[in-house]
Amino acid sequence: MLVPADIRFPLERANGVQIVKTAAALARAGVLTTLVVRRSDPRPTEEILDLYGVVPHANLLVRRLTVLHRRGSYLVPRATFLARALAAAVAALARGDRVLTRDLQLADLLVGLRARRVVYEAHAVESLMYGERGVLYGTGERPDPAKASRIAARERRVWRRAAGVVTTTAGIRDSFAEAYGPRDRVRVVPNGCDVPPSRDFPGLSREEPPRVLYAGQLYPWKGVDVLVEAVAQVPAARLVVLGGLEGEADLARVRGLVAARGLAERTEMPGTVPPGRVAEELARAAVVAVPFLRTAMTARHTSPLKAFEAMAAGRPVVATDLPSSREVLRDGENALLVPPGDAGALAAALRRVLVDGPLADRLARTAYAEAPRYSWDARAGNLLRLLEEVS
Repeated sequence: MLVPADIRFPLERANGVQIVKTAAALARAGVLTTLVVRRSDPRPTEEILDLYGVVPHANLLVRRLTVLHRRGSYLVPRATFLARALAAAVAALARGDRVLTRDLQLADLLVGLRARRVVYEAHAVESLMYGERGVLYGTGERPDPAKASRIAARERRVWRRAAGVVTTTAGIRDSFAEAYGPRDRVRVVPNGCDVPPSRDFPGLSREEPPRVLYAGQLYPWKGVDVLVEAVAQVPAARLVVLGGLEGEADLARVRGLVAARGLAERTEMPGTVPPGRVAEELARAAVVAVPFLRTAMTARHTSPLKAFEAMAAGRPVVATDLPSSREVLRDGENALLVPPGDAGALAAALRRVLVDGPLADRLARTAYAEAPRYSWDARAGNLLRLLEEVS
């Protein structure tokens, strides 16, 4: 199995974690797996894998491609990676291997060569996401109709010609089918989390003041701004925001809102932290917030790693009530769900969890019991069932 991904290695964002963890889980499942990434860090592969909490495995090979760079140019390194990844994929397919990729452009090139055994993994309908990009990332960018048409054409070709398609939500699968028609060999396989083989429910956090945790990027659509407004209405709580990079506008925006609401003394914003620190903060958290806004993309397409990680850590979850959320979370059973963008409702749900110990315990225990369904190893098993059909 070849898994080409045009990412830095390491990449601190969720997509980097998802790609590396999936490749490692496939290797543990007995698949000879080659992960193809950019060479972007001088450290040894084993040291970088350790940053992800991944133990080197005899079945996992990481191939790090050197790409060309030109100051201020995205196209030169992208084109270099595509060309070299395409050559690696063609060679792998000629040997009878399979290719699993999230890279729509690479998948399109491969199906254009009539390559067999290519499986495309979709984490969004990219044509829809491109149309909303200005809203999602707060840039005000307006979509170029010609580019939107090219992306849609790629998706149509890949949806119709790939040997298999994996989507992380049923909403993505249905969006493709509505746009491009039905197809066989498509599977919904959500994102995952680390679940140790031996585990006991850890109990609720007793730390005072209680900590409300958010972990992830700070893009406007993630809803962190709404969470800040909500915590301003919950004076007993301490807000912990893990994510964002120094120098990025998103981190400055959220820090500015924290200051404007007078929350600086009860907010921690250390930026992006290693996975080990995330695990430590999950253990300390009284509740984990997943406060996405509602957009055409988020409504059906989000499969957040941090929700699964909170479930695996036995933490109560308060999340936005969206169709994609309801594929995993059930209001009052394994989470509390609140209307998107409603800071008052989010504050009320946070207060319920912090005040009602039996409720918090029940939500956390139910989520904890269900977390193994979403382990990386369970994900690899679901992928393998599709891959076995691809020849």
